[in-house]
Amino acid sequence: RFKHDGTSLSLWLQSLATFCGYIFKKYTIELTGLLQYLANQLKVQKSLDLLVLKEVVQKMAGIEAAEEMTKEQLDAMAGGELLKGEAGYFSQVRNTKRSSQRLKDALTVDNLAVTLCLLMAQQRYCVIYRETEKSHLKLVGKLYDQCQDTLVQFGTFLGSTLSVEEYVNKLPSIHSQLAEYHIHMDVAFFLARPMFSHAINQKYDALRKAEPNSKKLSTATKTAKYCEAVAEVMGPVALSVRPLHPPKVWEDISPQFLTTFWSLTMYDLFTPTQAYDR
Repeated sequence: RFKHDGTSLSLWLQSLATFCGYIFKKYTIELTGLLQYLANQLKVQKSLDLLVLKEVVQKMAGIEAAEEMTKEQLDAMAGGELLKGEAGYFSQVRNTKRSSQRLKDALTVDNLAVTLCLLMAQQRYCVIYRETEKSHLKLVGKLYDQCQDTLVQFGTFLGSTLSVEEYVNKLPSIHSQLAEYHIHMDVAFFLARPMFSHAINQKYDALRKAEPNSKKLSTATKTAKYCEAVAEVMGPVALSVRPLHPPKVWEDISPQFLTTFWSLTMYDLFTPTQAYDR
């Protein structure tokens, strides 16, 4: 599966992964077996075959795992789903609605979507310390990047395909990810961001409707209610991240700042007006 020098993946494996992506998109073939195989490989700390998952998601859902992006693409990734699809990827997304639904349906079997997500998140660190102890440094970097790229691509697919309710019900909470599954904080927050937005919006609506004359609230009152909702939702999260770092860390930044930073997306921070104008 590797080239003779042991520094990169074989071309035949890359071609096979691309073939799998095209064949599963074009024909209605049972996907569950392949997805279960990939999960089993991750369970024994082997991430090489994630290349196949990467190609399957790219071809069937139209979501790329780009290793290098131009400035224009980065700007587009801060926009909505339409802008991402039109300007955020190198290849044009075409006719992926049916194949994307088939992939989603296959991932619901035995809750494979969550299983693959959590296993990839855990595998990122196994790549360095367990999977590739005697491998060439270049190969270690390649496998780590592949695991990271596929995780982001797969998480993006789930976030865009599942409804918010499905997403919240399927994925474990941020507390479980950090404490029980021992997932690193950056990945846990990446997976939990849609949950935060949903919980904050629900809490905000409840607080707003509890006010008399809720339909005539001033902008300042709405802002105050939203801040209150954020504090209620993110407060427990801030408490859960405190034990993850030594006390010295919290002398420079607060847990609230850290959770706020990791819970925001590019879409929250920046509006790519130039990309929309183009």
